[in-house]
Amino acid sequence: MNPKNYSLRIFFFMLCVTAALRLSAATINVSSLSALQTAINNAAPGDIIILANGVYTASTDITISKQGTAAQPITITAQTIGGAEINGTAGFNIVSPARYVIIKGFKFTFNASQATMASGTSFCRWTCNVFQTPGTGENLTLNGNDHEVDHNTFQHKNALGRFIAVRGSGSQIAQRLHIHHNYFLDQQPQTGNGAETLQFGLSGYSLSSSNSILEYNLFEDCEGENELISIKSSGVAIRYNTIRNCPAQFTLRHGNHNTVYGNYFINTPGIRIFGDDHNIFSNHFENCNPAINIGNGDGEVADGAALTAHDRPDRTLIAFNTLVNNTGNIVQSGRTNGLGATAQTVVNNIIQGGGPAASIAGPYTGAVWSGNILYNTNGDGDMPASGYTTVNPLLARDATGTFHLQSGSPAINAATGSYAAVTADMDGQPRTSSLDVGADEVSSAPVIARILTPAMVGPFASDQPSACEPVTASADDGNVPANVLDGDLNTRWSANGNGQWIQFCLDDTLTVSGVQIAFYSGNVRTSTFDVLVGNDTLHWATAAAGQVSSGTSLNLQTFSFTPVTGRYVRIVGHGNSVNAWNSYTEVKIQTGSSLRSSAMMNVTHDAEELSSLSSFPNPFNDHAMIRFSIEKAGMVNLAVHDINGKPVKVLIHARLEAGAYNVPFDAGRKPAGTYILSLNYNGKVKVRKIQKL
Repeated sequence: MNPKNYSLRIFFFMLCVTAALRLSAATINVSSLSALQTAINNAAPGDIIILANGVYTASTDITISKQGTAAQPITITAQTIGGAEINGTAGFNIVSPARYVIIKGFKFTFNASQATMASGTSFCRWTCNVFQTPGTGENLTLNGNDHEVDHNTFQHKNALGRFIAVRGSGSQIAQRLHIHHNYFLDQQPQTGNGAETLQFGLSGYSLSSSNSILEYNLFEDCEGENELISIKSSGVAIRYNTIRNCPAQFTLRHGNHNTVYGNYFINTPGIRIFGDDHNIFSNHFENCNPAINIGNGDGEVADGAALTAHDRPDRTLIAFNTLVNNTGNIVQSGRTNGLGATAQTVVNNIIQGGGPAASIAGPYTGAVWSGNILYNTNGDGDMPASGYTTVNPLLARDATGTFHLQSGSPAINAATGSYAAVTADMDGQPRTSSLDVGADEVSSAPVIARILTPAMVGPFASDQPSACEPVTASADDGNVPANVLDGDLNTRWSANGNGQWIQFCLDDTLTVSGVQIAFYSGNVRTSTFDVLVGNDTLHWATAAAGQVSSGTSLNLQTFSFTPVTGRYVRIVGHGNSVNAWNSYTEVKIQTGSSLRSSAMMNVTHDAEELSSLSSFPNPFNDHAMIRFSIEKAGMVNLAVHDINGKPVKVLIHARLEAGAYNVPFDAGRKPAGTYILSLNYNGKVKVRKIQKL
């Protein structure tokens, strides 16, 4: 054989072997930032890199340039949501050609402007993180295309800079971004410009289209400057967001062809409009001053004015909005030598209460006013009589705080004209024909939007798939946390050091009134601990401090306290009377009148509805059949967790009818060991241990 050909064959053989080895994605656990960087540098598609819970200080950037795939992204995650905090002078830097990378579950307290994404990156995701980055600068800067930013909390900013700044490359704004279900909270006022809560673009990008979506975000108590959200781009859809108690204005500052619908503006200066061909419909305004501010232009970009000008608003559609008790409703302020606005279409809005319906102080040519309903306003102001009727629209506030039309409302089927851009109402219900005036379309279609609350956004939002890990811990010595839920006093969880903790998820928010703990060597030494209860794993209330075991028993001991409501229970150990070890053999959580064995096993009164859960065979090799039955129809989540409580696979997340079910579990690529099978049915939970050989 030709030696050269032989060498080539060996080379290609080794190349294929290497590729085959990397087809199986790995889970890499690290406990330092240097190890995290090494794992990232070596990452392959599908890898999950887990940083252990703790507080880390970054002095050099964690740089990410690796590429996952759509089917196998690279995931860089905290051990538990909010459990790994990174502070310091450096942060996360995602650089080209990174793509399909997920950053999940961290608390970022490093300096501002240290979470960045460069041009040339794509399909990356920031999810379930908390950004609380001090100092001047942005909390998160986005370049590149097709990124997602969701279920994060951006909070407590007291310096110039934005929570999120979107940029681009050349004159092209970043494209196809999806920013949703984030919570923007507490931005303190600054004395200079450059402190918007969310700035989407700059004037140099304004004529480029982004085709991005900002939806289901909640803004509360944000007032960095006079502009809250500043859109300086074209082709952005802003929908189903809630802006509440923010003394700053949502501004279409530069750009054209933006769509704003289904948003809730409450006790805020509402929306200000510059640029051309915007569609603003199905929004809910309450107690705003003003609600809708049509800008008075000082330049016309289409005629050559600078991109930094206040571009005269042309051809804006303002339709099907509901305005209630606003000091100012539809206004345009005066401006010396102002160009005003042209071809504004103000139709089919409901204006109830508050100041005059319209106050127009600038040039306002080619306007269309039609089909509006006024009721109890302080006059029509500058709205022509032909543009409205005065009648009670029969609005009533529902349990969500939103004003909806009641039966018999004269607004139902009363809209005039046809507007193809108007596709949905404020509830996310479709608008088809015979449209209703105002933001609400009376419909039996599913409601997909409403006024948001903090429980609906951020890392622990109610729309998130259940990530309720039955039991986790800050550390262990090989005696894993799952041992406290196996009903066996001969197994235990152990961790050495003051402040080590074990944590339980109750799956539902419940009233916690006590804990029962069986202590390892509890008959010869006392153990000291605190009990914390929280609605998430970031914010805790101390339910019991300085508790001490009896030192005389190996059995469960009861520690009661004033009831506290929460979803998570954390027991923080302070060692024992002999050494610094914290070690428990069993734990049960007292919720109301019942006990939960860890977070995942309700040991009382669930047999009548959730009658069985088993796995066959057990132990098993690669395949097991999970069997369970339910007595009544209900929501079922069937999941497999590893021995540390981390989700491995969700087998069912759906509403099921009463009956018996057999569900296959393929563990062919999972390592041998003990797994936890959990069945959550209508808030009642059962667990079983299963063993893979």
